Amino acid sequence: MKNRRLIIALLISCVLLCCTAQAVTLRISVVDEQTDDALVDASIYVDGDYVGTTASDGTYSYVHSGKKDLYLKVVRKGYRNWVEYVDYDATRVEVDMVREDETLTFELYDAATLKPVVGAVVRVEGTDYSDSEVTGSSGNVNFPVKAGELYNVEIRASGYYDLSKTVQMENSDRVVQYWLFSNDLLAIQVRDAGTLAPLKGAEVYIDNTRTGVTDADGRLPLHLERAKRYSFRVTAPDYQPYQESRYLEVDDVLFTVDLSKSAYPVSITAFDEATKPIAGAEVYLNGTLKGKTSQYGRFMLSDIHAGTYEIVVRASGYQDWSETRQISGQGEDIVAELGYDRASVTIRAKDPDQKAVANAVVVIDGQVIGVTDSQGCLNTALVTNKAYAVTAACEGYRNISVDAEIPLGTAEFTVPLVMEKDFNVWVLVAGVGVVAAILLGAVMVVRRRRAGRNRGKSRGRDSL
Repeated sequence: MKNRRLIIALLISCVLLCCTAQAVTLRISVVDEQTDDALVDASIYVDGDYVGTTASDGTYSYVHSGKKDLYLKVVRKGYRNWVEYVDYDATRVEVDMVREDETLTFELYDAATLKPVVGAVVRVEGTDYSDSEVTGSSGNVNFPVKAGELYNVEIRASGYYDLSKTVQMENSDRVVQYWLFSNDLLAIQVRDAGTLAPLKGAEVYIDNTRTGVTDADGRLPLHLERAKRYSFRVTAPDYQPYQESRYLEVDDVLFTVDLSKSAYPVSITAFDEATKPIAGAEVYLNGTLKGKTSQYGRFMLSDIHAGTYEIVVRASGYQDWSETRQISGQGEDIVAELGYDRASVTIRAKDPDQKAVANAVVVIDGQVIGVTDSQGCLNTALVTNKAYAVTAACEGYRNISVDAEIPLGTAEFTVPLVMEKDFNVWVLVAGVGVVAAILLGAVMVVRRRRAGRNRGKSRGRDSL
């Protein structure tokens, strides 16, 4: 019995050893056909079943029974699928992956007009690749190229500068766009000479022919043949014209013109409210003192550049005069009429005993200004360098009227008014009447008392 068990165990061990001996390990190496670089993450399929991906060294080991040939498929993005049968007893297989064709598209545009460039010749060269195409009406052209490859591009078009570029293809189609610059394009840039700000609307003349006006950026594109001499003239309102004869070199692309503003004479004459000239008045231009007026009230500025200015005229005893003026196209003759300063005037009404007269109505030059307060005062503002008729009226006082002249440049001024109390005849008559009545009453009382005394004496005598 024990011998039988031993024989069975030996037979099983032999079978297992035989099976183990028939197992085969297939090492799969995946590389780029052109560069021979290892390809990581390539998907491995055996007999239609996915079994794994290549490692960082581009390899994958597959263990099988070794009883039949294998149907091997390798897939990786950017490459054509690799399919092949592998012998059942093979232990190594080299997989050379061929890169898949991708489409490289070129779109060409005119840099000035933004329109497609028709008839441009595009040449593409790479490893084992060279091809040329001509752009059509849409300005584009297509090339079938390998993914991951580097290509050199040469572009030529009549009337444009040649263009050379390098394009790196990825694992998908690619579209590249290029500007083509005309080889006769010249841009004129017109600026303000003082601020360097672009000038819009400047007119450009070439050989006495108007070619256009500058845009908001002060630019005007022109197409001029190189290696020739041209006469340039640029004009703009309120700027001095520019003119130059210039030879255009082959490499000239930008021509900058700085225009200086034109200068104009400006005269300023200062008058007061009575149209009399004001001498010594200070004249300011944008906050800067430029000088003083003459004895005739006049001041001259001979070279004011065109532009907007704030003009201020100041003189002692007068209110400031200011105005914003646009100096443009011709000289300016400016008249500045300065109003007199105003003074703070106090009307003070008192009686002869220096007591304040309240509620007195104050009239100046026929206009009611107001009434005095409890202190007998009234404040108002009046123009200086002028005489005023000041009148005051109050019940119980006589009306008073005075002439007050406020000197030029005075800041504060006081007009004193002394108001006499009013004398009323009827009040006097009434007073006299009252006094007379009192006296008459007193006389009658005395007489009555005397009469009573006399009557008493008479009775006494009769009794005797």
